[in-house]
Amino acid sequence: MNSKINDDFFEGSSMSFGDHLEELRTCLFRAVIWLAVGVAIGLYFGSDVVKFLERPIQSALVRYYQKKSISQLEENLGIKLNGDQQDAVAKHLQQNDWIAVDMWIEPAEITRLSEAKNRPLTEEAPAAEPAEEPEKKVDTSELPQDASYSDEDILKALQAAKVLPTEAPVRMRTWQRIQPSTEALRAEEVFMVWLKAGIVFGFIIASPGIFWHLWQFVAAGLYPHEKKYVWIFMPFSLSLFFGGAAIAYFMAFDPVLDFLFQFNLMTGIDPRPRINEWLGFVIMLPLGFGISFQLPLVMLLLNRIGLFTIEAYTKNWRIAVMVIFVLSMILTPSDPISMLLLAVPLTFLYGLGIGLCKWMPGIRKPFPAT
Repeated sequence: MNSKINDDFFEGSSMSFGDHLEELRTCLFRAVIWLAVGVAIGLYFGSDVVKFLERPIQSALVRYYQKKSISQLEENLGIKLNGDQQDAVAKHLQQNDWIAVDMWIEPAEITRLSEAKNRPLTEEAPAAEPAEEPEKKVDTSELPQDASYSDEDILKALQAAKVLPTEAPVRMRTWQRIQPSTEALRAEEVFMVWLKAGIVFGFIIASPGIFWHLWQFVAAGLYPHEKKYVWIFMPFSLSLFFGGAAIAYFMAFDPVLDFLFQFNLMTGIDPRPRINEWLGFVIMLPLGFGISFQLPLVMLLLNRIGLFTIEAYTKNWRIAVMVIFVLSMILTPSDPISMLLLAVPLTFLYGLGIGLCKWMPGIRKPFPAT
């Protein structure tokens, strides 16, 4: 049996150059149809996609305001909770979505509310009381305006008219349900966010059909013995991409946002995230993770075309790890958690790339030895 590989690129093919261009046009047209259908579906579910993308930032805002509530409780009560106590309080707040809110109220108002609460209720309806005379509105123009009256005299007149409190207000702690949300500063901003989210989601759900038609055109230029590898590495590539994106969305966002919001607690500046900026962040970080996870296939490609040998990969692994950590620092936000979540898996994927190169070594060296 002749096992020699046939190097004729177009053996068994009677297609001319014009036929190949026509095939390319057909494949691109079909891919565009898939994209149009996917975008239509994505726009239909655009509002649900936006809510799904908002989920990490809303959860992080809930945790931020609950941590802030614990700090306010410690400050108001003059105590310091230990780690276990803080965890117990945080768990209770998370179960009820509560946050502490401080209010300042006049002592006279507290007395009035207490008397109204303790007033006994009779079975018979109380007799109608004469309507109280409405409070006289204060007209500041009636107050003396000339220089013979001091500011203190004017303030006393305002206090007598119940415009200003006569006693120092006291702090009262209240609880309310937290409703975290992002903000939009322009009228068209939400529409553009909905449009971007729908297009991205539509491309994702249409990507199998798009890649299939593009692969049909590319397969015509491959050797017969090389076509089988595409069926192996295309699912492998998609798995790496979606695996990296999933790690970014489900594992990276929570610790990254908690780390960044920790500085808001330290500085006392409440976060007000914009939906447009958050959408760019929530799309670009998983996209960067997914592309970076293609490292083993890139290593295999460079080995098969002869640019790098297996010995070069194994000998310079320390330099490769350093480059991985530097690139992870550049591709991720300014926090160490997301950098480690990207760099550590890439280090293991580098070893996987060496294994792939040993499993599928290059067939020939495209460049002559010197």
